[in-house]
Amino acid sequence: MDFMYKGKPILPTKTALHELSEIDVNLYDVPEILEKGFEIRKRAKNIIERGVQKRNKVINVVVVDMGNYYKLIHAGEFTLSKKFKKRMRDENGI
Repeated sequence: MDFMYKGKPILPTKTALHELSEIDVNLYDVPEILEKGFEIRKRAKNIIERGVQKRNKVINVVVVDMGNYYKLIHAGEFTLSKKFKKRMRDENGI
């Protein structure tokens, strides 16, 4: 089990594990989303939120840099709106 991002392990909270199972995403997918995903919104400097587009949905994960490890605090999905699509195209070239 290699849940690593930038050389640090990713440790999920119980709530985040439940959220992952609700959206049918595996914990193995979280490092890939963090590495290949796009930034959804600006957060505090030690919080990272990234997402990937799957059809008409965006799957996003939020991790907090705790120093020696990353804590996965949220995983979710939402439907793409026209406004969000336009903003992501402008910012990230999607």
